Amino acid sequence: MENVQDRKIVSGVFYQLSPKRETFEKRSRTWWVIFIIFVGGSLVLLAGLFILAARSISQIGIQVVLITFAVTICMMIFLAIKDLKVEDGTLTTARGYSIFLALCAVVALILFPVSEVFLPENSFTLWMATMGGGLTLSFAGLVIRDIYPELRERGTAGILTISGLLIVFAIIYMTFVAPFIVPYNPFTLNVGPILDPPSSEFPLGTTDLGQDLLSRVIAGGATMLQVAGISVAVCFTIGVPVGLLASFRGGLTDRIISLVMDSIFAFPGLVLAIAISAMLGPGAINMAISISVVYVPSYFRVVRSQVLTVRELPYVEAAVVLGARDRNIMLRYILPNVLPSAVVVMSINFADAVLTAAGLTFVGLGLPVDIADWGWDLTNGRNQMIVGAWWVSSYPGLMVVILALGFTLAGDGLNEILTPKLQE
Repeated sequence: MENVQDRKIVSGVFYQLSPKRETFEKRSRTWWVIFIIFVGGSLVLLAGLFILAARSISQIGIQVVLITFAVTICMMIFLAIKDLKVEDGTLTTARGYSIFLALCAVVALILFPVSEVFLPENSFTLWMATMGGGLTLSFAGLVIRDIYPELRERGTAGILTISGLLIVFAIIYMTFVAPFIVPYNPFTLNVGPILDPPSSEFPLGTTDLGQDLLSRVIAGGATMLQVAGISVAVCFTIGVPVGLLASFRGGLTDRIISLVMDSIFAFPGLVLAIAISAMLGPGAINMAISISVVYVPSYFRVVRSQVLTVRELPYVEAAVVLGARDRNIMLRYILPNVLPSAVVVMSINFADAVLTAAGLTFVGLGLPVDIADWGWDLTNGRNQMIVGAWWVSSYPGLMVVILALGFTLAGDGLNEILTPKLQE
């Protein structure tokens, strides 16, 4: 009975509740300040979300937000049950995750007919919004529950890391539910007066085309995340295997590939991205390809330097002496030890990709004007600064900075988690 009472009931980023009063009495003043800021900020964000949903043009914004919360609660309950079953030995970890994924699939199947009922003509978009938003909030809950204990001893660094991850998840969630919480269609012209300053009807003002800037800011994150996600995935898929193979083989293969990568790395990143994007033309895929070419050498160099060190370690030499195949040595003995460094580069590369994508759009090599995009609004707002319409470029630029900051903080945190030597 004593063990049950001592068990922590709820654990979170800035709080740990248990049946004992001493849990709160031992907290410092700094902890209470952070706790109040966190809770207050969360309540303000939730209030803003529900106000947007209530005023949305879709008229089902509240229902969509509530469904995403319901999905999140289901996911967290499934995870809690899985953890309990694994702890008492009823299930293995692998089987527990398999059952969890099966339950997630069941929830997804249930949501599809629900989407058909609410919005028959656009049920897939509604299904993506509810399922994607629910999964995003679930991952945010996992960050709070599982990753924070790893960073709890890091002090300010841990708080900044969690903050970065929560920023990223908040923007991803906003992107998923954007079609159902925007107050106006972000592509419709003349929904209000031209260059109208921020007001109660248009909280962020309007553009020179009479578009609602708040709606465009909410919807513009989808394009930025799409370009960044595709470019980082391509960089990781190409840079890691090429770096692994070239450094393990050595010889002429390594010298040729290293020469090519060093040649690409010699050019300033934005200049090279502009040149490639100018040849390919506008479009999200072309922007992603341009950014990928620029940042592949970063992955190659990090992986190559790690492999050159790892392949000389005794356990790799022992595998060679025992007659292990080169493929098995690379995949089983070397890759698991160099992958954490590549993951850190990938997380930081997200921030670089966001800034580069905004830069490409700023110089006119990004997306067409009929697509909601922070980079385009930033470019368009530059011309309106002359007449005093500061809001047209300020808010999209602020969102670019916030997203890049979130990825940067998250990357630094992953670096601390995946590099145990930093703990020393």
